Amino acid sequence: MTPRVATATVVIVSFRTPSLDLSWVPRDAPVIIVHNDTSLAETGVAHSNVEHIRIAGNVGFGAAVNAALPRVGTQRVVLCNPDLVANAEHWTALTDAADNEVVAVPLLDGAAEPTSIVNAYPTPSSALLTAYRVGRVLPRGSCARALLTRCLGGWGREHVELGTTQGVALPLATHWASGAMLSVSTQRLRDVGGFDHGYFLYMEDVDLCRRLARLHPDMSVRIADVPPAMHAVGGSAVTRGERLTVDRHYLASIRRYVRRQSGLRWRALDVALVPRSLELALRARRRG
Repeated sequence: MTPRVATATVVIVSFRTPSLDLSWVPRDAPVIIVHNDTSLAETGVAHSNVEHIRIAGNVGFGAAVNAALPRVGTQRVVLCNPDLVANAEHWTALTDAADNEVVAVPLLDGAAEPTSIVNAYPTPSSALLTAYRVGRVLPRGSCARALLTRCLGGWGREHVELGTTQGVALPLATHWASGAMLSVSTQRLRDVGGFDHGYFLYMEDVDLCRRLARLHPDMSVRIADVPPAMHAVGGSAVTRGERLTVDRHYLASIRRYVRRQSGLRWRALDVALVPRSLELALRARRRG
């Protein structure tokens, strides 16, 4: 009997992760763990086909994935955050795909609420609101949140609808997928040189999908028709100081993305983000 060949390699970037649940990954499927810190010991990983890459310090998500990419020998790459709880059904959904498909799995957060996994690319208005973290002060389900959604027009309405949508495919030229849990063709990921190292945290998946779509216009992003996996969103930032650090990285990534877009509205947005940058820098300085 000819041995079955694994069709996908799982790449996980470990940070503040004492252990990993890999029970959803077949025993013969390769797993590459890139360590952005020393919190995960090899004994904390129960899987028979794991390769560890240890990096000196935290290089960010995209750069860590790129470090694993040369070692991938399968047709697809499955990217997933270390704090995900998934099952074999999710593995099948991620690996049963064509080269021109990016596949994303529905996710629920710690409160069992749907998280945003596929969206239309940011508009200047949506990027402004997320840069200033407006969503933090407008709880889900509130009247203020609903009003804000209406103000964002078609982008806002679709953002809400896609939160609970499954089994649909959309052009990658118009929509991007979260890197929290997705799969992509290994060759196509290599074609664009992997992630942009300039994004340390956040927006690297938005940028990647844009570049994939530009090089391969036939690509689509599909939301798998499966029950959601669980994802502890934002689990790496605990203290107020850590949240401030995350906010600064988030803003830096948004500004990098904004500066790569063309048009007067994007140029105006870059200027509008200056006060937010100054505010975060001042808060960081006060904290020493």
